[in-house]
Amino acid sequence: MRIGKVFIKGNKRTRTEVFENELQDAYQADRIGYIVRDLEEAVRELKALDIFDSIRIDLDKASSGKRDETDLTITVEEKSWRSLHLGATTDGNEEAAESSLTLSNALGTAEKITFGATYARSGSNTERATFQKPRFLGLPLYLSATAANELHSHEYLSSYSEKIRGGSISVSDYAGIHDLSLNVGWRDIIPRRDSKIPTAFRASPSILSEALPSTKTSIKYVFKDDDRDSVVYPTLGGLFQYSTEVSGFLGDVKFVKAEVAGQKHYAFGPVLFGLPILNFSFTYHLGAVKSYGSDENRPARISDRFFLGGPMSLRGFNHKGVGPRASPRDGGVAAGDSLGGELSYNGSASVGFPCPMPLLAMLGIRGQFFANAGNLTTWGRLLDEKKWMKNLADDTRVSVGMGLVWGTRIGRLEANYSWILKSHAHDNIKRAQLGLGMTFS
Repeated sequence: MRIGKVFIKGNKRTRTEVFENELQDAYQADRIGYIVRDLEEAVRELKALDIFDSIRIDLDKASSGKRDETDLTITVEEKSWRSLHLGATTDGNEEAAESSLTLSNALGTAEKITFGATYARSGSNTERATFQKPRFLGLPLYLSATAANELHSHEYLSSYSEKIRGGSISVSDYAGIHDLSLNVGWRDIIPRRDSKIPTAFRASPSILSEALPSTKTSIKYVFKDDDRDSVVYPTLGGLFQYSTEVSGFLGDVKFVKAEVAGQKHYAFGPVLFGLPILNFSFTYHLGAVKSYGSDENRPARISDRFFLGGPMSLRGFNHKGVGPRASPRDGGVAAGDSLGGELSYNGSASVGFPCPMPLLAMLGIRGQFFANAGNLTTWGRLLDEKKWMKNLADDTRVSVGMGLVWGTRIGRLEANYSWILKSHAHDNIKRAQLGLGMTFS
């Protein structure tokens, strides 16, 4: 038994090749059982494209009259090809309005074209266009291309703004486990100007030394193994993510950067309001960046360094509140410009439980107790042969606390209060915090 003819109904925009790509295995099948199995897999793949509201495949008597053939009738109902999103978000440090327009399957090849813009109260803004197409080279791969124009204001914490114009091309598998990208970007560091004397700058010498344009061309690989039951409030499963980026093929920025992050979550007790009575979570993040070649004798550019602190990472410390900092006497922000570091690590352990207030518990709001530890430092502190262990122990910050967590469709919302057990005199501490984000550690 083999497939004879294929009839498609309801595909007002979708091209025939989209269906043909997913039917190749079924075409090769020579028994009815294998045909049905491969057609079920084809339906799953077509649904994963997220361009159909419904898909139905019927087997009919072959129009050719051959008894060893069967015809297929595929009936689909296409989704709307336009979607508009308007919203607002906050990370506990600043608020931003965001909007996006997504065109799905507009060209009939299951592609997605997204235009997005974000404007923050601080003056930061991002305009971005993204194109994504499945079945790259006929394989179960996504081809994605992105172009962006960005302005990030760091004047409140580091006395500079950064302009970025760039783009990337990436290839990833359908499961989201592997992602390989080529990234090209032009960056410019703009020190904060004096409000009374426009020709003068109000930034530390450390920031002024970074104030020059740079061009980065890099290749980045990301591996991600994620079996958590929820992205924003997981209670079961784990996450392991590794990334490495090498820059310097073209342009004037040369570095190697690696990051490792992991999570493990355990659930205990009966389910109450859709969540277990208790859940224990353990998370960690490690990161390192090192310059090489013509940049070997200088630290990594400030655009490529790590920063640490905030309600979704090292709780109890403000955004960019930990790590190397310029002296407050150097002319930057009052607490001293945050300069970032080349080595970063942090981890947390927490226990979640139902909110004591029944109404909040019914909404999915949970209480939590947590403990955090972390550090942001430089290679000089680590490569000191005699004191590196003492330096790491002395530099590690520690906090404990409690708060409320709400896993919403727009992200993870946390409201916490922390007690600082170990800090440095120059750290920027913020005991009461509110944060919203899709990632946390």
